[in-house]
Amino acid sequence: MAPPSPPAHAARRVPPPCWTPEETVALARAYTARRLAVGRAHLSSADWAAVAAAATPSKTARQCRHKVEKLRRRLRSKRRRPCPILDGIDLLDDPSSSPSRSHSPSPPPPASPLPPSPSPPKKRKRPDPDEEGYAGESDVVQAVRAIGEGFVRAELRRMEAARESQRMRMEMALRHLDAQQRLLEGLVGRIVDALE
Repeated sequence: MAPPSPPAHAARRVPPPCWTPEETVALARAYTARRLAVGRAHLSSADWAAVAAAATPSKTARQCRHKVEKLRRRLRSKRRRPCPILDGIDLLDDPSSSPSRSHSPSPPPPASPLPPSPSPPKKRKRPDPDEEGYAGESDVVQAVRAIGEGFVRAELRRMEAARESQRMRMEMALRHLDAQQRLLEGLVGRIVDALE
């Protein structure tokens, strides 16, 4: 008799495949179109199934809903980094968030290829650390440098204190061993005297 197979829910979960930029843009377009079709109301599970079918056949409605929620969080974030994919997406979150949007529904954005990828950042020449004062440093750089040097000094003091503490422990251990040796010698001396 063969051992029973583990239940399907106990199987190891495999992470969903990553979203490509093309799938992300297609999802945003499908979501925006569906949201406009239902009058900017919340989407039902049937609506999410339609979004998933329109966006990409390889993703489920649940995956699409989670991806849109993640995109909406990233778009609303105050400290978000520039991203060509996100910059081209309008998920109709808040019509009052942008002065260019009107309160009336607008047609979905036209289909266009992905936005051009940004050019690589230009490398800046580092100042020579041997120069006095690092000419041209901003106040922020100088402040960060001062904080870093403060951390280094504090770490050096902490390491010195740890060395001193270890040295004191070793001295105490040697004194303790010396006291035990004297006690043992005294005890052996009394035993020898008692036997004589």
